[in-house]
Parts: sequence; structure tokens; C-alpha cells
Amino acid sequence: MSLFLKFWNLREHYRSVFWRGDMQEEHLKAIIKDLREFCRADQSCVVVAKDGHIDTHATAVAEGRREVWLRITQTLNLSDETLQRFKDQEDV
Repeated sequence: MSLFLKFWNLREHYRSVFWRGDMQEEHLKAIIKDLREFCRADQSCVVVAKDGHIDTHATAVAEGRREVWLRITQTLNLSDETLQRFKDQEDV
């Protein structure tokens, strides 16, 4: 798939969800896949520069992206029991 077509389709998925509120599974899956890759969800955040040394600035940026991914996935996976504990703590 060409780069043009990849981003044309991706833009349509994002616009469908965020601008039009169209929550079709096709759009949601495409967005999650894109964010998983962009946020380096399944790989190390360490970035090695061309000279072979760790690029600390690029690594920090990658870790920030990954932190957003973790926030999304952790929030999606909050159990009812955990939420109930939060509620119970507030009631004390």
C-alpha cells in the first residue's frame, strides 16, 4: 500500500470517530493499531542514534508516547472491583 493511501485511509478512520462520532469497529481497530505502533506499545522505547549511542531525547519522547498508550489501555481495563474500591475510599 502506498504511503498516500495508508494515510488517506487512516485520516478517514480518525475523522469518522473523532469528528463524526462513528464508532464502527473498523474505524476503532484502525485507530488502535495506529496508536499501538506510534506509541511503541510492543517494543523498547530506547532509541539508538546512527552513531550507535542512545539518543536520550528521542528515547524520552518515545517513552512519553508509550506512557499515553499505557494510560489508555490501563483505563480501558479497569475492573469493576477496582472502581468500587475507589468509590469506597471516597465514601470514608
